[in-house]
Parts: sequence; structure tokens; C-alpha cells
Amino acid sequence: MATSKVVELLRNDRWIGVEGTHHIGPFILRYRTPVLTPPHIKGYGHVLKIVWPYADENTGAMPNPEDAEQMVEFENRFCEAVEQDATAILTAVLTFDGARQWVFYTDDIEACGERLSNMPQTDEPYPLELTTEQDPRWEYLREEILKNVPVE
Repeated sequence: MATSKVVELLRNDRWIGVEGTHHIGPFILRYRTPVLTPPHIKGYGHVLKIVWPYADENTGAMPNPEDAEQMVEFENRFCEAVEQDATAILTAVLTFDGARQWVFYTDDIEACGERLSNMPQTDEPYPLELTTEQDPRWEYLREEILKNVPVE
């Protein structure tokens, strides 16, 4: 069930980008704004983390142009599949230390899995690692991903 605030967030599609350096290496963070909080996130109580590892951990590596292009293609395809009816909402994308992570919120993990399986793929399957957990207050987004970023 899409809340009006989530639908408005999707419709406005405003993003903020932050670049910086951590002790391991550079990072790029994009997140949707404004960052929603309860009660506007009701109906999106599970965080779905999708990780695409493209280099070894602890190398500080950023993606090469080919990997970056494939990741953009994946993001566009999956967002089109889940955001058309607000089944899930992409809230942040973090590229850091050999991996890109997309942070989605949903309450229909099964539908997200089906749409991921049914969306167009390249010749090779996308090298994705998926995890999900309950996070009805979007604490992972605010306390892990955005903890050092001033948000609206």
C-alpha cells in the first residue's frame, strides 16, 4: 500500500549526491530527498539491500566504466519494475570499497523477487547479493547510510 508521501517522493524524484573519501578510499552516495520518517513510511517496513560487488573488499576500488554502465542499466530496469506501482522505493545508492549497494524499502519482498527475476537481463546474470530484514522505522537508511550526512 503506497502512502501519499511515498508516491509524492517517487513523482518528484529529487536526489542529493555526496562524494568523499573514507580511510579505505573514495565513496559516492546518492539519496532521495526529503528523507521520509514515520508515519509517512507506513507500508514499507522491510529494507531490501542489493549489493553488486565489482572488486575485492578493502581495496577502495571504484567501478570501471563497463561495470558502472551495467550497474546503471540494472538500477534503471529494477526501479522501473518496482517503482511503477510503488511496490518498493529506492532510497539510497552507495558506491564504496569494491561494491555498490542499493537500499530499497518495501513490504512485499516476494513481489520484488518476482520482478527482479522477470526483468530483462544481460547475457550474464547480474552479480547481485540480496538481503532483507524488517526495518519499519527506516533506521538502516538513517543510522547506517546517512549517519554522517546532513539530510532535509
